[in-house]
Amino acid sequence: MMIVKRYYKEIVLIAVFIITVVVLSFIQPIAQDLAYHNFSDFRSYFGIPYFLDVVSNLPFLIIGAMGWQLTNKIYRKTTMIYFLMTFILFTGIFFTGVGSAFYHYAPNNFTLIFDRLPMTLVFTSFFATIIYDYVGSRVGTMAFYSLIILGVYSIFYWYYTEITGVGDLRLYAFIQFFPIVAVPFILIFYKNKKLYTKQLFLVFFAYLISKLTEHYDVAIFEFFKVISGHTIKHLFSALAAYFIYRIHLKAYQTRILKNTIKG
Repeated sequence: MMIVKRYYKEIVLIAVFIITVVVLSFIQPIAQDLAYHNFSDFRSYFGIPYFLDVVSNLPFLIIGAMGWQLTNKIYRKTTMIYFLMTFILFTGIFFTGVGSAFYHYAPNNFTLIFDRLPMTLVFTSFFATIIYDYVGSRVGTMAFYSLIILGVYSIFYWYYTEITGVGDLRLYAFIQFFPIVAVPFILIFYKNKKLYTKQLFLVFFAYLISKLTEHYDVAIFEFFKVISGHTIKHLFSALAAYFIYRIHLKAYQTRILKNTIKG
C-alpha cells in the first residue's frame, strides 16, 4: 500500500498508457482513406499544383532554422541528451515543411511518408522533452529513445501494411495522440514545477485549431473562396511549432540568467 501511495503518479501514467494501447488493439486496422489526398484547393500557380498547400509550409522551414540556431547556442549550456532532443525536434519541424511541400505537390500514399516521418520526430521528441523537464531526466531519456524508434517504425509499418492490402494507421495515431492524453496528467501530477505550462496550452490550442481546420477543409474553402482549411491547418500547425520554439528560447534565457547570477 505504501508503494502504491509513493508511486501513484507513475502508476497512473502507466495505466493510461496500457489503457490506450488496449483500446487501440481492439479497434480494427485503420487504412489510409484515399479521399484524404483530394484537397479542396487544387489551384496551380507558377506551375505548382496545390500552390497554397505547398507554399504554406514555408513557416516550418523558418522556425526549424531558428530552432537550429538556438540549439547551437544551448549546446554547451545543457546535457547532451537534452541537446539531442532539441536538435531532433527542430530538425523534425524543418523537414516537416520540406516533406509536406513534397507531399502536397503530388499527393499520394508514398509521398505522404515524407510528410509524416518528420512529424513523428516532432511529436516524440517534444513529448520526451516534457517528460524530461517535468517528470525526470532519466525517464525523459528513456522515453526519448523509445518513442523515436517507435515513431519512425510506425510510419514504415503503416506504409508496409498499405502496400500489402491491410492498411493500419493505429500505431501512427498512438504516436500523434497519446501525448495529448498523457500531458494533462503530467501537468496535474507535477504542477509544482510550472516550467512552461501556460505555453503548452498555447501549443495544444493551436494544434487543436489546425486539426479542426483540416477536418473542415472543403467547407472553409467554399466559404472563403480564397483559402482552404488545409492551408489554414498548416499555418496553425506552424504557430504551434513557434510556441514550441518560444518554450525552448525561454528555457535557454533562464539558464543564461541563472549562470549570470551564479557568476
